[in-house]
Amino acid sequence: MDEEEFLMLMQRYVANLAISGSTLRNQGAAGVIEAARQFLAELPLNTFLDIHPGDYPGVLNQWTEELRIQLPLGAQRWGAARKALNVFLVQVFLNRYLGDHYGLNEFGEVLETPLDSKATGRLRNMAEHGVLPRWNGIINLTAEVSQQYQDFATEYAGEIGLPRACLDILLWPDEE
Repeated sequence: MDEEEFLMLMQRYVANLAISGSTLRNQGAAGVIEAARQFLAELPLNTFLDIHPGDYPGVLNQWTEELRIQLPLGAQRWGAARKALNVFLVQVFLNRYLGDHYGLNEFGEVLETPLDSKATGRLRNMAEHGVLPRWNGIINLTAEVSQQYQDFATEYAGEIGLPRACLDILLWPDEE
């Protein structure tokens, strides 16, 4: 097996692990998980070799829209697409094979923290009252609300000395 074939298999493997039934549950239509996994398994990770970390937000916005329209009708929501991408890309960043090969180690500060009710609840508890907006679920997540949470996540990650890409490790619930 050559390296490229192995990396494609690894990417599919990470997509299947990252997008579980709980990652995108209750999104309004059947087939959301399968559509997200397929999209992420084919995402051109070599893009990271050609861009500067400062260009990442634009790439992420483009991929969010591309994934959103690939989701089944009734589930084509910005929040679901963004969460799937963020969960997957953080896992790619943490994966030795994919992260090293595609140069993601330079993107730790710009990769977004995946948002869900658990992560946003913990972020809201860390923030001063009223700093972060009320969480209305992935279905209702907008780019503006996401940005407010990401800005706070960046600030908090900086305070504790972690790249924002690793913050999800701290926000993950101790028990379900």
